[in-house]
Amino acid sequence: MQNSKKTGVILSRLAGTLAVILIVSAIVTVTSRQAMATPKMAQQTGQPCTKCHTAPPALNGYGQKYKDSLKK
Repeated sequence: MQNSKKTGVILSRLAGTLAVILIVSAIVTVTSRQAMATPKMAQQTGQPCTKCHTAPPALNGYGQKYKDSLKK
C-alpha cells in the first residue's frame, strides 16, 4: 500500500510538471516574433554585427548613433 501512495504522488507531480512545461511552451510559441535582422548592414559596412548589436536586434550605443546618422 505504501508503494502505491508514493507512485501516485510521483505521477501527480510529474503530471503537474508536464502541464507547466506545456503551458510555458504554448505561451512562448504564441508570443514569439520572427527575427527581422539581416546581415545586409554588416556586408555594406564591412563590420561585424557585434559592432552595432550586443543582443540583436537591440542596438548598442554605437549602433544607435549610426542609425540616427542615417536618418539625417
